[in-house]
Amino acid sequence: MPDKIFNNLLLTFKKTGDENFETLYVSKGFFRIFSDPLKFYQSDFFNQIFPTTKNPVFETIYDFMGCGENLEVPFFLNQSTFNWVRIEGFTMAQPDGTYLVNAMINPIRPSQIHSSWIVHAETKRIFTDFKNPSGYFPENLEAFCRYLYEKYSISDTGKLKQLCEGHLEGLKLDLGILKLDVNVLENGYHLLTLKKDPKRPRVPNLIEEESNYLSNSFLGIIYFEYLKEDREMIWSGAINELLGYQEPRFKRFSVWDWLEIIHPDDRNKVKDFLFTDHYEKDAYTFTYQVKKKNGEYLHLKNSLKVFYNIPSKKTILVGILNDVSDIRQAQKHLKEKDGLLQNLSDKEFIQKTLQEVSEISTLFKGSTLFDEINQLIFKRLGFTYGMIANLNPVNHSYELISVRKSGKKLKNTSEKWTKFINEELYKPYPQSSLLIKDIRDLDLPIFTSFLEKNGISSLIRLDLLDKKNIKIGTLCFLHDKPLLNTNLYKELFRILGDWIGKELLQYRFESTLQETNFMHDAILNGTAYAIFAVNHQFETTLINNKTLPVFNLKKKDNLMETVLIKDGKKHSLQEVITQFSKSKKSTAYYLLPHGEEDFKELKISFTRIKYGRKNKVSYVVFVDDITDRTHSEKKLIASEQLYRSIAENFPRGTIDVLDKSFNYIFTDGEEYRLSNTDPKKLFGTNHLDQYSGENLAITKKNLEKILQGKTVSYEIEANQQRFLKIGVPLMNHSQVTDRILLVKQNITEAKKLEAEREKLIKDLKSHNEELLRFAYIVSHNLRAPIVNISLLIDLFNEEDPADPENKEVLENLKISTNLLDATLQDLIEVVSIKKQKIPKVEPIDFKMLLNNVEKSLFNQLKESGIKIHKDFSGLEVMNYVYAHLENFFMNFMTNAVKYRHPDRPPEVWISTYKEKNYCVIRFEDNGIGLDLERYGDRIFGLYQRFHNHVEGKGLGLYLVREQIRANDGKIQIESEVGKGTVFKIHLRNLIMNQPNHTD
Repeated sequence: MPDKIFNNLLLTFKKTGDENFETLYVSKGFFRIFSDPLKFYQSDFFNQIFPTTKNPVFETIYDFMGCGENLEVPFFLNQSTFNWVRIEGFTMAQPDGTYLVNAMINPIRPSQIHSSWIVHAETKRIFTDFKNPSGYFPENLEAFCRYLYEKYSISDTGKLKQLCEGHLEGLKLDLGILKLDVNVLENGYHLLTLKKDPKRPRVPNLIEEESNYLSNSFLGIIYFEYLKEDREMIWSGAINELLGYQEPRFKRFSVWDWLEIIHPDDRNKVKDFLFTDHYEKDAYTFTYQVKKKNGEYLHLKNSLKVFYNIPSKKTILVGILNDVSDIRQAQKHLKEKDGLLQNLSDKEFIQKTLQEVSEISTLFKGSTLFDEINQLIFKRLGFTYGMIANLNPVNHSYELISVRKSGKKLKNTSEKWTKFINEELYKPYPQSSLLIKDIRDLDLPIFTSFLEKNGISSLIRLDLLDKKNIKIGTLCFLHDKPLLNTNLYKELFRILGDWIGKELLQYRFESTLQETNFMHDAILNGTAYAIFAVNHQFETTLINNKTLPVFNLKKKDNLMETVLIKDGKKHSLQEVITQFSKSKKSTAYYLLPHGEEDFKELKISFTRIKYGRKNKVSYVVFVDDITDRTHSEKKLIASEQLYRSIAENFPRGTIDVLDKSFNYIFTDGEEYRLSNTDPKKLFGTNHLDQYSGENLAITKKNLEKILQGKTVSYEIEANQQRFLKIGVPLMNHSQVTDRILLVKQNITEAKKLEAEREKLIKDLKSHNEELLRFAYIVSHNLRAPIVNISLLIDLFNEEDPADPENKEVLENLKISTNLLDATLQDLIEVVSIKKQKIPKVEPIDFKMLLNNVEKSLFNQLKESGIKIHKDFSGLEVMNYVYAHLENFFMNFMTNAVKYRHPDRPPEVWISTYKEKNYCVIRFEDNGIGLDLERYGDRIFGLYQRFHNHVEGKGLGLYLVREQIRANDGKIQIESEVGKGTVFKIHLRNLIMNQPNHTD
């Protein structure tokens, strides 16, 4: 069982299909409850901690969150306890068809459930609500049945036997003032709940219903609730422990039975108090004697709080009875310790001190009581410092209730002593409940230096415990002199600790009551609504501080006569309430005259409450001044009509209106209809929730600029769509930006057209440049052989064909013709690349391709001794034209051989990998390299050669580039003279069986 109840457990999971879920995140709170964090991400873990929920649990949570509903279920903490929790959150649809579910799990106390247990009928295992007001945690079902039999009056023992055997269907048990109901849960579990008998008067019952007021163990205290007008008493607590009576019998004690066992000397005092007509104060404390079952009288201190139920005109007293017979016990204890105390004067000193403490506790309460006790101990013992602290049960830290120096209150230094108590006081001797020490006996330098710095020579530290010996507070006294009579202090503080411990428990109880009263008052007066209640005679029984200002009144006496207008007719407020009481409506709208020609618009809601045995009726009325809101709504409606008109006529776009937190106030547009999206679902959500990454940063930056009064324009991309957004600040009457107008337009098609246009312009420019280069090459490379042929023909001796010189002319003519043919073949190949359709696209394995190239160039590679390094792990296969890839590899490989460095063996490094939308081939050699600054702009030109020591036409790289560009690829070169060259080819992975045309 955890030390304290958790709060705000966060859970995120993903729904990927029917009954398919994945846990994405659980908050740290789970780690404090369950020891094994690996369980949190197992599919069955949440089915185990929510076993009474329909499985799979994630499917149930998803269904509830998707409908905007909360889920209240038991949360199983371990093998014996559970806690009621509320699961609330929301779902988010993802672009891939999955859903994210964000859920928050918080502990609750369902209003309809008091003490509760869960039983698995088949195994008879029983689980107990961690916050049960009854404080009972049974080991098994049999023990639970025995508990019911001993604690309550059960008229039908047959049903109890049926419960013990695990036959739970439709079972109900009558326990006197309470009922035990059995409700069926999922997966074979049943819920057992203790509920108040509905026939009892409907008045507050703090003992049964407000479990946080009381400790589960009752701490040796008797509690009672006295319904004054009904003369009914409800008992709880340590009845058997203090008085010796069996609980079932004593719980039937009426007020007359109680008065009967009060000592005759005190009986009239108690009777007069219980039967008085009116209580002047809201809290009382007095002591009287009560007869125990064995005939002895016990001194009980009775502390009472007075509550009023205004609608029912009922008075309820909530009382605490605790034993204040400690003086007698102390006297008996002192007689047994004669050998320990020095003399009779020590005994008398202790008795007198305790007597004075007892008298103080009847006069004071709360923090004042502890201040008075602290002051008394100073007067009696003269300690330099005295401190009394409460141990906070939630964060386990000490909170100073009283701190005094030489009998005077300390305020400015209380923080220092709080730190001392929490961080230093328990370090030297953490296990000792009573510590009396001279600082010379302490062996902790830091601790002793703090005490010496404050002039302390000795200390007494005492733990304050409850009945279960659980620490609830501490007493600490520090003195500037050594303690001489430690035995005296031991006896005094052991007895004093018990007394102050009980007072501390009561202080906690009363503090909680006071806090609750403050909370009720804050709820009533902290709301913006006017709230008031009237009884069946239309007398005002409850009114908050907003009511009179809303109705423009100064006194509540005139409230019922207030004139309201509806449909042109005037009605008094009393008539309005009467009309409500006769109809089924609970809400209506009225006008309240406000000035000569002005009106307030009021929304009036109405609730009827029946009380008492005669079912008298009271009415609670809630009034909301909606004047400003209505005016704002009218302006908003007019604005919405304008925005909607713009949106309906705005092609492929939306109109958004956001508040200063970037939440949607309004949104509409054609883009929603095209995507089948309901824009109303976005109202109230945050605009930034739609974005992530770069889009989120861009959007947030521009929205903040708009709030600064700037008009912005920016682009974002989502779901492969491109959007242009224009933002304008909307200002209120004070010229302060309080809203944002965003106009969004889908510019995807326009962007595509723009890109295509730019590509077309780029391609046309490139083609023109190619045509110019081609024309130059044609005119230059064809002209030389043609001029040679023309000149040779002129030299041919046609008159004497046998002329010996004709033979030389013919030989030269043949050479020029062959040169012309080779040039024409090169140009034909270039033209064919530009005009041909792409051959068959197929999956190409790079290892196989390189192997084929190596076979084709076997002799060249072997002769050169080139070493080939290859790495195709980043990309093993791609879809492309085999002939093209083979040509690339052939060209680069032969170039590496041709242009190898004379001073080192040739090597090449070939690798392939993916980069964004490209397949990349990287080819690096360690050859002689190129001067890119000198030749960079001509490397891929036709007939461009930069080394004359090897053969070549300067055509290979040109053809490689043209083949790459034909399929929307690109080639890059990096080279350094004397070191080598790197080629990077970026290719598109082509679509199979869909041949692309070249430009």
